[in-house]
Amino acid sequence: MNWLLIAIRNILRGGTRVISTLLIIATGLTALLLGSGFMLSTYDSLQELGMRTEGHLIIIDDNPIPLHGGSHQQLTLDSWQAIQTSLLNDERVLRILPRAHFEGLIVNGNNSAVFFGSGVDPQEEFRVHGPFLRTTGVLDPWIGASENQDVVLGVQLARTLNATTGDLLTLKIVDSNGKANQTTVNLVGTYQNGTPEIDDHTLMVSLATAAQLLGTNNISQLSIYLNQSQTAPALQALLQKNLNNVSVQTWQQRAELYHKVKALYDRIFSVMGMIILVVVFLAITNIVSLATYQRREEIATLNALGTRPLRIYTNFILEAFLIGITAAILGMLLTYTTSQAINLSELMMPAPPGKTEGYPIFIYTSWPHYLLTSLVLIAVVISASLLATYNTIKINIATALA
Repeated sequence: MNWLLIAIRNILRGGTRVISTLLIIATGLTALLLGSGFMLSTYDSLQELGMRTEGHLIIIDDNPIPLHGGSHQQLTLDSWQAIQTSLLNDERVLRILPRAHFEGLIVNGNNSAVFFGSGVDPQEEFRVHGPFLRTTGVLDPWIGASENQDVVLGVQLARTLNATTGDLLTLKIVDSNGKANQTTVNLVGTYQNGTPEIDDHTLMVSLATAAQLLGTNNISQLSIYLNQSQTAPALQALLQKNLNNVSVQTWQQRAELYHKVKALYDRIFSVMGMIILVVVFLAITNIVSLATYQRREEIATLNALGTRPLRIYTNFILEAFLIGITAAILGMLLTYTTSQAINLSELMMPAPPGKTEGYPIFIYTSWPHYLLTSLVLIAVVISASLLATYNTIKINIATALA
C-alpha cells in the first residue's frame, strides 16, 4: 500500500508532464476506438445487406445447366415447392423466397436495353430488403392472368429507357425451350440500392410472369431467411445432408461486396492502428525518459538506502500503469461522447468499392471492445516505461548525488 501511495504522489507532483502524457494516451485511444467502432458498424451493415439480399442460406442446383442461347442463368431447381413446404415447419426459418433469374431485352418505344431479371414472390420479396432497397412501387400479387403484369426496374435502367410509372414495356427473352418469347408489362415503380450492377441493369417481375415468359415453373435459387443468423451453420449442415442434388450456400459465399470492403477496411485500420500505437509508444518513451532523468537523484538515494533495483523498477511500472488506467478511462469517456455526437450529426461517408452512394457514419459503442483496446494501449504504455527506465535505474550513485 505504501508503494501505491508513493506512486500516486509521484504522479500528482508530475504536473504538466503527467497531463501531457494523459492527453497523448487518451487521444491515441480515442482514435483507435473511433476507427474500430466505425469499422464494426460498417461490417455489420454489409453483413445485414448481404443477408437481406441473398438470404441466410441459399439452395441452388448442384449441377446447373445454362438456358438455351448461352445464358448464364439457370432454372434447374424443380423440387423447390416441396423443400419450401418442409422448411416452413422449422421454427428456425422465418421466410423462404423462390427466385427465378433470367435475362433478355426490354423495350420502351424506340429505347431498349439488355436486362437481368428476377421472378420473385410479390408478397414477401419487398419485406426482406428493409432500408437497403429504396422503392417507389412494388409488385401487385393479385393481378389476374388476363391483365398486364407488373414490373419494377432498377432506377438507372428506367432512366436509360426513359420510362416512367404507368408506361407499358415489352420484355423479350429466349425461354427454356430455346424459343423467342415476349410479354407486355406495366411499370409500377423503381428501386435503388446504390450498386451499379443492380440499379443499371436489373428488373423484377412476379414468379407467375417469369414462369409465363420462361415456359417453366423451375427457379434458380431458394433463399432461406432465419429468425437468428447463428442457427445458419447447423441448418446448412442438416439440409446438405438430407437434400439430394442441391448445394446449400451461405450468404458469405455470395457477398462479393462484403469481402471487398472488409479487405480494404482491414488494411486501412490495421495500418492506422499500428501508426497510432507507435506514436504513443515513442511519445511515452520520450516523456518517461525525461522524467526519470529529472528524478535521477531520487533513484540514487533509493539505491543508497539499499532499495533493490527491481523494487524501483516496479514503482515506475506502477506509475505507468496508473497513468495508463487514468488515460484509458478518460479516452473511453471521450470516445463515447465523440461517437454519440458523430452519430447524431448524420455525417456521410463516400461510396465504398462497388457502390455509387455514400452512407451515414455510425460509430458502434462496445464496452468489451473498449476494455480490450484499452488493455492493449496500457501494455504499450508499460512497455514504453520499461524501456525508458531501464538504463536510468542502473545510475551511478556517486555521480547522481554529486
